[in-house]
Amino acid sequence: MVRRELLSLSLYSLLASNRGGLFIVFFPLYLVEVKGATLPAALVILSLAYVPASLIGPLVGRLSDRVGRRRPFLLVGEAAAFPLFLGITFAPGWALAGALFIGAEVALAVGGPAYTAYVADVTRTDERGEGYGLLNATSNAGAVVGFILAGALTYFFGLRALFPFVVAVMVGTLSVVLFLVPDIRVTPTPKRRPLREMGPVAAFSFAVSIRAIGSGAIATFYGYLAYSLGANDLEVSVVAIAGLITGAVVSLPLGRMIDRRGEIRGIWYGTVLTLASYGIFLFSTDWVETVPGQAVRNAGLSLVGPGMQVYVARVAPEGHRAEYLGFFSLINSTLWSVGPLVGAIAIEFFGYPGLFAMAIGTTIISLVVMEFLYGEMGIRARLLRREVGVPLAGTRAPPSS
Repeated sequence: MVRRELLSLSLYSLLASNRGGLFIVFFPLYLVEVKGATLPAALVILSLAYVPASLIGPLVGRLSDRVGRRRPFLLVGEAAAFPLFLGITFAPGWALAGALFIGAEVALAVGGPAYTAYVADVTRTDERGEGYGLLNATSNAGAVVGFILAGALTYFFGLRALFPFVVAVMVGTLSVVLFLVPDIRVTPTPKRRPLREMGPVAAFSFAVSIRAIGSGAIATFYGYLAYSLGANDLEVSVVAIAGLITGAVVSLPLGRMIDRRGEIRGIWYGTVLTLASYGIFLFSTDWVETVPGQAVRNAGLSLVGPGMQVYVARVAPEGHRAEYLGFFSLINSTLWSVGPLVGAIAIEFFGYPGLFAMAIGTTIISLVVMEFLYGEMGIRARLLRREVGVPLAGTRAPPSS
């Protein structure tokens, strides 16, 4: 039976995801076509929005652990971001609109570590893959609805309708956090962990996040790729929706597979799937051909995302989950955030083949490093298991609360 806390978080995820994917695909178009920015300037703003947000992860995670509460951080983030998103509609130029967007993303990041730690707080070790998979499924489902509505709105009313829609959705997210998400309490931990003890998590974070550079670039540019292959704004939404529907359908069963087979193996399989999707994109000659590429990509992300969260939540010491998840997010999100810039440089000099070559290269590097650190035959993995008890790639930790 799914816990009440997870159901309320799922509803929050369903609504909040209406905005996240829209920004990656439509926000650069919005800045260029509505606010008059150049494409490079729009991509710089997109990257700048996510880098500062990731940097505050360890701090706000530590604060959440210190006070032993999660919901207030979600509430503060949503409430602070609301007027900033509203202001984007009325901003007179692209620079102010970009600054407001950056501020809103930083505000939302206040609740990020508390949100992911909440799941670990209310689930056992052997069911966390299912918990994170459920939230990933509802996130994808909510994003499908968001893209359908936003695609229709922008098609009939133009990109100017985007942010009024986002503001309307945020009324719902605020209401869910305020009235439905239980304010659970965990044991406060006033004493922080020494940074040297976070070494294993740092190694894991870098190993699985090298691929995030390519993933961040593809997430930004697949819409432009479809656009360049003949898609209109509505058809770009179709490509995105195909991937999101795939994620909504497969996330829960794949989360359960992570519980059975182990997080590292799930991340490995997911990374291979994303690698395959880049090959599909690379050889696409019509926008319709990008649809299966996006579906395969989202299936891979449905393994990678929950697998990473389950792993960090498991190895984090009791009472420090939000801090460790925030530290992981700092590394993962920062590398993801530089992806659009690296992708723009690759396209500028080598075209779309250069973009996908970069994405494929970073993904292969990540797979090699993961095998070296966590593969069953890896020398580094043996040392790591001996020192901190990291299990073999395919094993599962014993059940615990």
